[in-house]
Amino acid sequence: MKKTILCSAAALAFAAMPALAGSTTVEFAAADGTTSVVVFNTDGTATMDGGDAIPYTMDDETHTVCGQTPDGDLCATFDETGTDVGFSTGYTNTAGATGTATITAVAE
Repeated sequence: MKKTILCSAAALAFAAMPALAGSTTVEFAAADGTTSVVVFNTDGTATMDGGDAIPYTMDDETHTVCGQTPDGDLCATFDETGTDVGFSTGYTNTAGATGTATITAVAE
């Protein structure tokens, strides 16, 4: 489930990242009650709960992110994107998980 949330988080964080930000931190609250924290870096990698970095890509037009997890590619689509701390949006990923993602920090 954590890998599923990570990929979903990447969509919000990458789209929400200001051009000069070094990282964006997003808290994901899945519909099943699971919560995870993901840090998205401007180098195109993300880490979840302090784990290993994985690469991801973002399609701004469709609000869809795809990540390369150890279990294979996983994509997530967000309802909308934002840039400010406190911004929240819903998400659904290709594994069928849904929930809410909230930007909790942006660092340059």
